[in-house]
Amino acid sequence: MKQTSVVIVNFNAGKFLSECVRSVLASTEPVEVIVVDNRSSDNSIDQLRRDFPTEQRLRLIENQENLGFAKANNIALPFAQGDYILFLNPDCLIGPDTLAKMRAVMEKHPQAGMAGCLIRNADGSEQAGCRRNVPTPWRTFVRLSHLDKLSKYHPKLDSFIQTDAPLPAGPVEIEAISGAFMLVRRSAMEKVGPLDEGYFMHCEDLDWCMRFRQAGFPILFVPDVEILHVGGVCSASRPALVEYYKHKGMVRFYRKFFRHQYPAGLMWLVMAGIVLRYLTKSLGVMILSKKKADGIDPTQASSTHEPPVETKTTNKPCPSSTKSAYPHSTESAEHVVPTRRVIVTGATSLIGDFLLPALVRAGFEVHAISRKPPTLRPHRHTVWHKLDVGTGGLAETYGADVLIHLAPLWTLPPLLNSLAEGNIKRILAFSSTSLFTKENSGSERERQMVANLKKAEENLQSFCTERNIDWTIFRPTMVYSLGRDRNVTTIARFIKRFRFFPLVGTGNGLRQPVHAEDLALACLNAVDNPRTFNKSYNLSGGEVLTYREMVNRISAHLGTRCKIIHIPLPLMRFALGWLSNLPGYRKVTPEAANRINFDMCFDHSDATTDISFRPRRFIS
Repeated sequence: MKQTSVVIVNFNAGKFLSECVRSVLASTEPVEVIVVDNRSSDNSIDQLRRDFPTEQRLRLIENQENLGFAKANNIALPFAQGDYILFLNPDCLIGPDTLAKMRAVMEKHPQAGMAGCLIRNADGSEQAGCRRNVPTPWRTFVRLSHLDKLSKYHPKLDSFIQTDAPLPAGPVEIEAISGAFMLVRRSAMEKVGPLDEGYFMHCEDLDWCMRFRQAGFPILFVPDVEILHVGGVCSASRPALVEYYKHKGMVRFYRKFFRHQYPAGLMWLVMAGIVLRYLTKSLGVMILSKKKADGIDPTQASSTHEPPVETKTTNKPCPSSTKSAYPHSTESAEHVVPTRRVIVTGATSLIGDFLLPALVRAGFEVHAISRKPPTLRPHRHTVWHKLDVGTGGLAETYGADVLIHLAPLWTLPPLLNSLAEGNIKRILAFSSTSLFTKENSGSERERQMVANLKKAEENLQSFCTERNIDWTIFRPTMVYSLGRDRNVTTIARFIKRFRFFPLVGTGNGLRQPVHAEDLALACLNAVDNPRTFNKSYNLSGGEVLTYREMVNRISAHLGTRCKIIHIPLPLMRFALGWLSNLPGYRKVTPEAANRINFDMCFDHSDATTDISFRPRRFIS
């Protein structure tokens, strides 16, 4: 795609993050922005949401912990759609034409793998590192021993930093650029590979530059494109640990690329110099921190990414019912790092309320599909996509291998062709026992719904069989989650509003209402369970009770006295037809009167055997 994907890794960048994103979105070139947050504890992400509540070009990925610069950037790669990817620090500001100019340079140099530009400090000076040579052990020794001051006498005494050298007249090949601004050609990156996650912070950009050049992709420095980099914003709170990871990165870099190219004596000398430099820097940091505590404003640390440290965060405890419903989830979702991706359609449904956080706790990164994604801050590792699956297919599968379809089942077949292009190996979908209870309904609309369900189940099974995809279909009975469902909540709303409830006959038709959380648990337990592959399950509630008992139970739960009124069937059908015209009762049909005295129970023993399905009793 002819656009630039801009990846921004954030850790407590505060107001700078929104300003950085705003500058990118103002680009004259088509862009998408992917912000990967390394568990910030400030308000930077909340502010970002407030500043860009409806921005379709912005995607947010929230990590449960600080994963470091390299790994956080790599997490964004499966989502990036552009033919170029810009890796940008959150405390950078770019101009509207920055990307256009940089892309033009890259197009004129089709062999180049990546390019950097002139990076300015806040005071207008050139930032060290935006153009540099690779700091080989010899160059490092020269710089640490201050022999670079004699470079005018011999070129071998040159430093790897080129800040003091005159700016070139135009784009030039260079050994290394700064990780604060790296424009990378996607085709080259796919051959070289992603950033080395063995670095937590610092030197991962040097490592990448080395690998690009080793693979035959030149690196360009573009002097006539300038950006501003404040620097130190994301790392000022832990400067000592920043120095530790910076020097640890240096050791990894030298051992990885130079341990077999230089004499052991020189390598040991360089390593000793790194240790000595780290101790000196750390001592300096501690002194500066003491001065800051005493009211003196020291120089900010120059690093850009905070290492993982203990932070004071408050995790809201799960409700006791949720904890007991997911006994296999021993870790809080706040501390689980996703290892797989799953797509959930109809994610704002009442089953989705319980399934999404459960999937996160189980180690999934959830890609939630909905026509109306929530406006509140989503659960960590949940990425929302605004899409109406009833009107079109999925544009991509987001690297997921599992699809859970919570939307109406008849919206699934149109998605299947687009799923065939992805890596989906497992599909779980929710149908309904209405397939059986409404098959002979007097309502044409209900009979058509049953026909749609049957056809959708057949299409799903046929599609999965042809492509060797494992499927599971769940058919729940009366699904409830008081306040959210169409069944129990409708009865509760009527009772609260009118203080009576009409019944045809005795109201002895049997029911098994099933809670949405129990369905979420069943689905989660079935994802990787081979016993459930290519099977259908009826999922009913844990208690059988008459329709009348169900109404009384709801009334008792509400604390409302409710009088049961027995009325003839024709009058009940008329009443339900009238009720369907009122707001909140649009889904009510006169056919419901005919079913009040029918038994609508289904055996779920096979689900108990295969996935330990043990649904709760009805509300009390």
